[in-house]
Amino acid sequence: MDFTTAYISGKGTEKSVNQDSLLIKEAVLNDEKILFAAVCDGMGGLSDGELASSSVINMLSDWFEDELPEYVCSSDSILRIRKSFDIMLHRINDRINDYSAKNYKQLGTTMTAVLMMTSVRKMLICHVGDSRVYKITDRELCILTHDHSVVARDVRDGKITPEQARSDPRQNMLTKCIGSGLSCISYDYMVYDLEKNITYMLCTDGLRKKLKDDEILHELSPCVLNGSCSAQSALEKLLELVIKRGETDDISALTICLSD
Repeated sequence: MDFTTAYISGKGTEKSVNQDSLLIKEAVLNDEKILFAAVCDGMGGLSDGELASSSVINMLSDWFEDELPEYVCSSDSILRIRKSFDIMLHRINDRINDYSAKNYKQLGTTMTAVLMMTSVRKMLICHVGDSRVYKITDRELCILTHDHSVVARDVRDGKITPEQARSDPRQNMLTKCIGSGLSCISYDYMVYDLEKNITYMLCTDGLRKKLKDDEILHELSPCVLNGSCSAQSALEKLLELVIKRGETDDISALTICLSD
């Protein structure tokens, strides 16, 4: 199996600094191809949100290079890998909160990551906040994560409808994230079978809020995409559309497709 990836990241219409950060890394360990990707949407002052998201991305990159190889080369289970990742996330959370306390600031970030392992054909998703992972087929778009936000909680509780949620003024209020003074946070972990002829997309909320599901499906369904150039073009088209519609949040997304 081979991976084909593409990504975009841009500032919202009212931003002077892009507070989003993303990561795509590949490796071959024990003859196994592995891909690790993540998106983070920073929160805080202009520089503080960017600091939070980029710091998390840097620490995720270090974990991929320094800790993950030991587990893969020892043929450890994906559950052992998940435990290592969870320990690392809590370490990151503590560091950001310590920095915030020492500097009298409050900064945080969402974090949504996928680890794809071709030999076992499994994908581990790690998630907190309201960035998302989408699974896109030729016929439908499916969200593989749950938003940790006030609006999403109210939708799940039946207090408001999904249509009402789109215009709810509490869009940016999160119930969970990394940092922001929160401690003892639990993160979401999911394991899915890794499939071909699928487009996997990770994105921050800035991409999706101004788009309908069928617009994403139209641009990113596997039958439309044909290699990284077309995926890149499709993402750039969606970015341009979202900015044209006046999205104020930063906009980031990355896609992953698998082939033999």
